Amino acid sequence: MIKWSQTSLLAAIEATYGTLPAVLNAMLTKDIEVRPLEGEEVERGLNTPYLGAEETMFTNEYAGISFKVELVGSGTLGLAPAWGPLMRACGMAEVIVADTSVEYTPVSDAVESVAMHFQLGRNKHTLLGAQGSYTIELEKGIPYLSFDFKGLYVPPSDNALPAADFSAWPKPIPLGAGRTTDFLLHDFEVVPSKLSIDSGNEVEFDPTLTTAKIEFLDRAMSGSVNIAAPNIADIDFFSRALNSQTGNLQIKHGPAGGHRVTISCPKVQVKQPKYVERTKKAEIEMALAILPSAGNDEFSLLLD
Repeated sequence: MIKWSQTSLLAAIEATYGTLPAVLNAMLTKDIEVRPLEGEEVERGLNTPYLGAEETMFTNEYAGISFKVELVGSGTLGLAPAWGPLMRACGMAEVIVADTSVEYTPVSDAVESVAMHFQLGRNKHTLLGAQGSYTIELEKGIPYLSFDFKGLYVPPSDNALPAADFSAWPKPIPLGAGRTTDFLLHDFEVVPSKLSIDSGNEVEFDPTLTTAKIEFLDRAMSGSVNIAAPNIADIDFFSRALNSQTGNLQIKHGPAGGHRVTISCPKVQVKQPKYVERTKKAEIEMALAILPSAGNDEFSLLLD
């Protein structure tokens, strides 16, 4: 019997696309869902003198996986977090300043890839050349990064569960007063109850007659936010949406010294604000378009 609680995910950046690295590291995940075999079924369409179902053949096979990790720094200044390889495979550059910070910003070319081992009991599924997308979810409780990856299919195998070393994963810091600060939207300090940011990556499996590869095709970042409804005299998000005005978004979470996470989006357009109720208080809910200015500068995730 296979126990669902006995799951393992290992991942590492590939030095060469589609080639398994020598060492993969344990990912501390939540809500993991694996799609071990995806692709196309082609009907043979044979002519027969009798009725019956058509036999199909499976082709263009690949695999997928989605999961969450806790959004927390490494706990050491200038040391990349354990989830860093996942961000790099989602079209993000990792810039390390020794003893100071780690920053993730978007790239448009030369997107890296990861190899993954997912294991359920003794059933081991490998994804190679994997690339994906992410969302950041900030709502009371623990902050999360949610990932979705596609990778090249590898036939499953029977393996003993690996040892899991989670020492590179510090405990998360819950969202809340005194820990989550400096939320600005269009240079106005608002009171948020919920924020999500979606990388908007378009990642597809691209098979040809002779090759198979996961392709990172496009990016269009977006998001949504719920804030305590401000007085129009203080800031009018309705006219800002109507007139396609843009402004910054920033939020900080956690203490400095390797635990602080700062999200910065310099050019954000708010869209179609509407009033919603939260525990008998008025909020404004808005979609967000997160826009580049000079290119690859629409978003920054800074750990310091």
